[in-house]
Amino acid sequence: MKMIDKYKTMGIMSESAAFEYLITNLKDTIRTYDFFVAWKKVLGNVSQIEISLNILNSLIGKTDIAQKLKDLIKEYPQVVSVLPILIAVRETSVKIAALGGDIEYSFAKRQNYSDAEIEKIVFFAEKCGLLKILSDKSIKNLVDYCIGVETGLDTNARKNRSGTAMENLTEVYVKAICDKHGFKYLTQATALKIKSEFGQKVPTDKADRQFDFAVNTKNKIYLLEVNYYGGGGSKLKSVAGEFKSLYELMSTASNMGFIWITDGLGWHTARRPLFETFNATNYVMNIKMVENGLLEDILTKGL
Repeated sequence: MKMIDKYKTMGIMSESAAFEYLITNLKDTIRTYDFFVAWKKVLGNVSQIEISLNILNSLIGKTDIAQKLKDLIKEYPQVVSVLPILIAVRETSVKIAALGGDIEYSFAKRQNYSDAEIEKIVFFAEKCGLLKILSDKSIKNLVDYCIGVETGLDTNARKNRSGTAMENLTEVYVKAICDKHGFKYLTQATALKIKSEFGQKVPTDKADRQFDFAVNTKNKIYLLEVNYYGGGGSKLKSVAGEFKSLYELMSTASNMGFIWITDGLGWHTARRPLFETFNATNYVMNIKMVENGLLEDILTKGL
């Protein structure tokens, strides 16, 4: 690592103390209130099919529900495409394993369906239990029910939101620093994008490499990678190795700097590889260190 004066103002007097500061100030969460459910996305998805859902609401409580669904499909063929979401499936094609071979059901939007196709669709709805819960009124309103389904499906996207949450949090600081000092920055910056915007060639280890941020301080361009690991795993060792190699590559360009901002208690399970990368590179920091002005000090002083 590279010792700079800012460390001293943080009470850090040695390289080993700097690493201890890093490892003991890892965040146990970066969740914000919008982490749990992306309500705008959920409600937006439901609103797109609300008309068809309200048409299907007419089936609730019907005893001859199979025939009623056949009649609805003939009159309102658009309802077919929303049937998969009622069983929490986004695909328009569903395969079922059966004796004699798989059976494929298509719910793609069509202007009309043949009697044979309608029979097949209704058979699927009956066999998967959808018609039963409608006829016995287990569901009172399909619009409200679908909000619940979409909410459940959206929780699967939380892992992705963990990644973007770290980027969003870091960008708050990056933007504030750039606004304060008149710097410019890019997000998801490729070598091509950096060349186009900043006129500088970036050495890269692979053609599709994207840096989370590229900050142009006029004297130097800093490339930032950020990530968060709430849990441990074998991946952390390879991640630390990757950023060590990336730093070494960036060091070949005198007008480039590389900063790795990482956080999360997962690093307690991979302390050794993090320590090795910390020692072998100039700047590895966590959010607490960013909050204390370390990132700003590096960017403004061209360290």
